[in-house]
Amino acid sequence: MIIFISQSETIRSRDIVAIAPMLQWMGARVALGGRAILTAGSMVMILIAATVWYILNRTAFGRHIYATGDDPEAARPAGINTKMTLIGVYTLAGFICAPASWVLIGRVGAVSPLGSQTANLDSITAVVIGGTSLFGGRGSIVGTLLGALIVGMFRNGPALAGVDVLWQEFAVGALIIIAVTTDQWIRKISA
Repeated sequence: MIIFISQSETIRSRDIVAIAPMLQWMGARVALGGRAILTAGSMVMILIAATVWYILNRTAFGRHIYATGDDPEAARPAGINTKMTLIGVYTLAGFICAPASWVLIGRVGAVSPLGSQTANLDSITAVVIGGTSLFGGRGSIVGTLLGALIVGMFRNGPALAGVDVLWQEFAVGALIIIAVTTDQWIRKISA
């Protein structure tokens, strides 16, 4: 949709302020206790993570998600509607994408149809590093947040050190290979 509206061009900060000043609100800094400074987007991320943690750990829908992810064939005879569970998961993921996009606009200060091209690789890497199995049934929100911090360090550290972009991608790729290998090893040991 943004490609049609923007005609495949980046909408710059001054244009965003003229069109919709609320889009940059997520990039606003908030001081906590005089020492800590967070952006509004970081606080929204923490709120969303807490909400998803509650859903996964304290509701029947969360138990259905884990059961469907672990073994959908075993979940069906237990009375879980796996198709509706998957639709619910995809719907929730779609709703989470809206504030994530808003946070990105606030952080970058521009809207680009080509922005965050590597976000999928980064998110999969963060989830796997955080302990979520690619084969379902195991994972946690806290682990995913820690994985996201690690991926963020792997992205920002080399960039701040002036390392070439290709080597940055290589570092994240190596990180996901290590994470998937470790996941396979843990599955083999626990089986």
